[in-house]
Amino acid sequence: MDKIWNIIGKRKKDQLLIEHILTCKGITRPEDRKEFLSIKPQKTYDPFLMKNMKEAVKKIEEHIKKESKIIVYGDYDVDGVTSISLLIEFFSYFISNIDYYIPNRFSEGYGLNKKAISYIKNELKADLMITVDNGINSYDEVKYGKEVGLDIIVTDHHHPPEKIPECIVINPKQKGDSYPFKELCGCGVAFKLAQALQRKLNLPKKVINNALDLVTLATISDLVPLIDENRTIIKYGLKSINANQRLGLAILRKVTGLEDKEIKSGQIGYTLGPCFNAAGRLKDAKIGVQLLLEKNKKKAEKIAQTLYQLNAKRQKIQMDGEKYCKKLVEEKHSQDNFLVLRADDVSEGIVGIIAGKIKDIFYRPTLVVTECKEGYLKGSGRSIQGINIYEEMSKVSDLLLGFGGHEMACGFSIKEENLEELRKRLNIQVQQIKEENPNIFIPKMDIVAEIKAQEFNMDFIKELSKLEPYGIGNPRPLFMIKNIEVNHQWTKACGKEGIHLKFSGKKDEFYLNGIGFSLVEKYQNLKEPSNVDVAFFPDINEYNGIIQAQMRIEDIRNV
Repeated sequence: MDKIWNIIGKRKKDQLLIEHILTCKGITRPEDRKEFLSIKPQKTYDPFLMKNMKEAVKKIEEHIKKESKIIVYGDYDVDGVTSISLLIEFFSYFISNIDYYIPNRFSEGYGLNKKAISYIKNELKADLMITVDNGINSYDEVKYGKEVGLDIIVTDHHHPPEKIPECIVINPKQKGDSYPFKELCGCGVAFKLAQALQRKLNLPKKVINNALDLVTLATISDLVPLIDENRTIIKYGLKSINANQRLGLAILRKVTGLEDKEIKSGQIGYTLGPCFNAAGRLKDAKIGVQLLLEKNKKKAEKIAQTLYQLNAKRQKIQMDGEKYCKKLVEEKHSQDNFLVLRADDVSEGIVGIIAGKIKDIFYRPTLVVTECKEGYLKGSGRSIQGINIYEEMSKVSDLLLGFGGHEMACGFSIKEENLEELRKRLNIQVQQIKEENPNIFIPKMDIVAEIKAQEFNMDFIKELSKLEPYGIGNPRPLFMIKNIEVNHQWTKACGKEGIHLKFSGKKDEFYLNGIGFSLVEKYQNLKEPSNVDVAFFPDINEYNGIIQAQMRIEDIRNV
């Protein structure tokens, strides 16, 4: 698929590359640049700036004094699992009457449900329930919980509906909240609650610092912007993870082959995070909590192996589902603006990942739905730049049994008879967007600068490392080298399926090597060009003890 190469800023003569990139990111004030590049950032905010935080702390203090049973109610993804682990570990420093509950993805679905609330009250004998990473959409369920005698505190980060639960709600996105940073993940919000309690109870700061690895795991995995306070959190959290301060994560690093590699955002997003998600998608998310809290090495090794094997199984199911959905688009929905795909043979725990992959292949907003045991359809969606999937789904909420999400992702349930109407209306809505922006379905790359071949070296890569960690809100900077002479002898397909491109070329007597994932077909369509332009991210290739600068190729085109 062709892409639009967008040069986002012109580098001034003699301007340092880092300064140019920060300017492109809109970071222009000297103090902001210093903070962004610092290895010890300071940008964080008083947790009591968050609406209802004082009330939440007071309520928890009351229950601590009464020695009440406290239940943490979480979600089954990485954000939920880490949030639960954080609060369980934190409360365990000073109370013992603490437990948690995670709904089953398949039999209960996302968020609060009345059956679970009844169980928490009557069987677990809870007095206070604290939700993490969910609850903001659970007005009726919270009302029921209060009726059966539970005190409830909702902590969440998702967009609040018009009618929020009538209880103590901690969510920086709710109306009237003055907290300066709105993009915390669910675990980030739970962390601020723990931070407020630590300050009010005069606990050692260590109990908060020990949780930074958990917030880092969640922040990166949940795809929230890695800017502002999130950037501060993950810089310290990555240090903790790399220092192996948590047994479970250290063991998982070993099991996944990352023991001797520096953990950055990419290793969390593509390797560690998916292991925790796999438990909730295929079996039981509690396995992830158990690993994060485990203190016994042998038990941790057994749990980590279980997570690793579940993730391998997830990968196989996902690959089969991707092939099916790709064929479905090609045969039935190639002209659709908004892909709505029914795949009943795909586990509902995998549909979100598949939606993301299909979105990438066809560059269309995508929903994948599957039949669930309850008789209706459950689905998950992913979107592209310029189309807010939460807003578009809000416009068709009359067709849905329920939904939630944010700008780039959503989850929902729907009756089977409403699916075709959903497809029809979403296509009409996106067609209107396309008419206003004809290039909406052409993927775009922001390139920060064209560089010379001689600039591309290990010193160049070392300088760029100051911009890490990369992720949503702080993408890896892309560069361009024009008119590279192709070495056809060494430029060829690689990988098990032969879909990746191993590139070799020369520019101004400097030899250049690169790897382009899934770019063989694109290169072949160029008809063996003698010279090409390459858009890439500077990377390091380590092979047989030799370390070299390597282009991680994002796109390639004829001169």
